[in-house]
Amino acid sequence: MVPLHPVALGLVIIALVVDGRGWDLLPDPLGWLLVLVGTRALPATLRHRSALLTSAALALVVSAVVWPPAVAEQVSATDDSVAWALSLPQLAYLALLADAARYAARQAGVPGRAAWFAVVGILAVAAAVLPVLVLGAGVDSLAGTAVLAATLSLLLLAVLALVSARAPWLGGHPRPLPGLPREGSGDGHSDGPSGPAGGPDRHSRPKSGESS
Repeated sequence: MVPLHPVALGLVIIALVVDGRGWDLLPDPLGWLLVLVGTRALPATLRHRSALLTSAALALVVSAVVWPPAVAEQVSATDDSVAWALSLPQLAYLALLADAARYAARQAGVPGRAAWFAVVGILAVAAAVLPVLVLGAGVDSLAGTAVLAATLSLLLLAVLALVSARAPWLGGHPRPLPGLPREGSGDGHSDGPSGPAGGPDRHSRPKSGESS
């Protein structure tokens, strides 16, 4: 399994909403379950791996609790700080995965991809911090910016996870080029002990006692 494939699919499910008489027909708990499965398959050496698993599990629990329409309505009717607190596990996961992927890309010598992951991390952190200014300092003009940052970080990370899924530095497996045999497969064209394609060795010397 390519670890980032279920992660990307899960993030897309989380981002989309298909309304069915108040119920989201693309339930966020399903999305977070896929994210958790993919995260568990990421390399053990990946930065923040334990924190990623914890934040994904917390986000799964939160999404399952608020998925029923009645609960979602109650959350919307309460203070905005409750909705912000419930969003923190998701934002933490986005920021942590973005930072882990940024570091892995930089170590692998892919600075362009590392820069894009850094943008996701900045957006996720901004989405987590700006509501503090909105709720605590009354800077209401930043509310829309916080929502935009949260949405962009989720969508951009889903795209980056998909296009980076086969990168070896994120546990992926590059596709073999068409027409080339896989490593270890027998194609009948390997050099044998007697020379190329099993033919006689042109540089072999006659045995002793044989006439030249």
